[in-house]
Amino acid sequence: MVADCFPNSEIADGHPWLEYLKKFRRRWCSLWLRDQFTAGMLTTQASESCNAQVRLFLKPKHDLDLFFIHFSSLLAEKRRKETESDYNGKQSVPYIMLEDSPILQHAAKVFTPDIFNRIQKQYLKTEPYIMETLSDTRDDGMTGYLTYMIEDGERSDERVVLVDISTRTLVCECRLFRTFGVLCRHMIKVMRHLGDFGEASMRSIPDHYILERWTLEARKKVVVDVDGCVGPSANSENDAGIGIAMRYRETTAMLNQLATKLSMAEEKDYNKWMGVLKKVCNEANKALSKTITSEDRRSIPITGLTLKEKSNPRSNGKERYKSMNEKERRRKKRVYRKGMASNEAVTPNNNTQPDDHLSDLDDTIAQW
Repeated sequence: MVADCFPNSEIADGHPWLEYLKKFRRRWCSLWLRDQFTAGMLTTQASESCNAQVRLFLKPKHDLDLFFIHFSSLLAEKRRKETESDYNGKQSVPYIMLEDSPILQHAAKVFTPDIFNRIQKQYLKTEPYIMETLSDTRDDGMTGYLTYMIEDGERSDERVVLVDISTRTLVCECRLFRTFGVLCRHMIKVMRHLGDFGEASMRSIPDHYILERWTLEARKKVVVDVDGCVGPSANSENDAGIGIAMRYRETTAMLNQLATKLSMAEEKDYNKWMGVLKKVCNEANKALSKTITSEDRRSIPITGLTLKEKSNPRSNGKERYKSMNEKERRRKKRVYRKGMASNEAVTPNNNTQPDDHLSDLDDTIAQW
């Protein structure tokens, strides 16, 4: 590249900085990163997106108290959008352009709307592609297929896809699934071909190609950190609270879907299933009331926090904090009292008349 771009320059003979970049090309060149899962994110995309969101709520002039208040608002807003997106994904059905496709029907039931749209775009791009068999079954059980697209009379975007029908495994040269976690158009083309010719196992997406992070049920699981599992299976009291919250979320999601379907059912079916539901709820309440003891109903304590005892604000010799309004009111009272005291100190002279004394008093009041 250097020789082609700088043929008559000193850089063509070698440049230290370019040689340094070439030495570590496996860390930054996209060609060498096709085996790494990046979810389609660039190097600085995560930090830039986070900074853009934080700037909407935080300003440099905020103190520490305002920082935590606005940061809590930021988290609440992100949680609200996540919950709203999760609810819309479960309560709505995405638009399927090819309703006869079993692969798209399966993807619409499993993936979130955004991931389904990405898979549907890859599916629609398979129309102009042509597929041919490269070789029969090899020693390792893989069969090679070549997918290519005819464009302007020439082949373009040629990719080799290896398939193992026994394990429903597909491997493509483009490595889109390894980097993003979504099936590429070359793999979908081979799946459509095999499904149309009698391979029923290829008419749906294999389970090992469904990443849990892209599914509608992803929020039901507990995130595992680097120190180990913190899910509902833990025995400590703090982690037990997480289990209760996860079970509550799963139960409410199931009941919400049932309530939506019952509300749209006919009157006859509604009365029938409502009777069954009431019966099941009564039996469950009776059974659970016997198994759940009073100790199980207690609130789970939060460790690491202690309540600070209230102290007398005047015990340490300091007065309590006063607001600006209270200070202003007290200042006006002091001024008024000083004026009244000065007015009382004014005595009329023997040579003056009462009217003169009243006029002097009025002048003093006006001055204050």
